[in-house]
Amino acid sequence: MLVLRAVSLGLLAGSAGALLAEPRGDGPGHLRLALLTGLLIGQFLTVPLSLAGALLWSAFSSGERRRPPGVPLGTLLLGFGVLVVLQARAVLGWLDTEPPPGGVGDPDGETGVALFTGLSGGLAILLGLTVLTRRLRAHR
Repeated sequence: MLVLRAVSLGLLAGSAGALLAEPRGDGPGHLRLALLTGLLIGQFLTVPLSLAGALLWSAFSSGERRRPPGVPLGTLLLGFGVLVVLQARAVLGWLDTEPPPGGVGDPDGETGVALFTGLSGGLAILLGLTVLTRRLRAHR
C-alpha cells in the first residue's frame, strides 16, 4: 500500500511541472502541448523521488501499520487521470492534422509526449479506481 500511495503522490506532485511550461505558439493546442510536456517532465522527476522516499520510510519506520489511502485520494487521482487523458487525446487529434501545426518542431516527438502523458493519466485512473475499490471493500 505504501508503494501505491508513493506512486499516486508522485503523479500528482508532477503536475507542478506544468506550471513551468511555455507554449511555442498561439492557440489552445500549443498551450495543451506545453502543459503536457511540463507535466511529463515533472512526473519523471517526482515519481522516482516519491518511491525513494517510500523506501526510506519503510526502512526506518517502526513497523506500525498505516491506514490505506482514502476516498479523497482516490477521487482526486481519478479526476486527475481523466483530465490528463482527455487533454492528451485533444493534443493527439491536433497533431494529426495535415500539414502539422505551425510551431511544432517534430510532430513524432510531440506525439510521443502526448502518448506518454496519456499513459500516465491512464495509470492515475487505474490507481484511483484501485484506491476507491479497496476503500469500499474495507468499509464492508
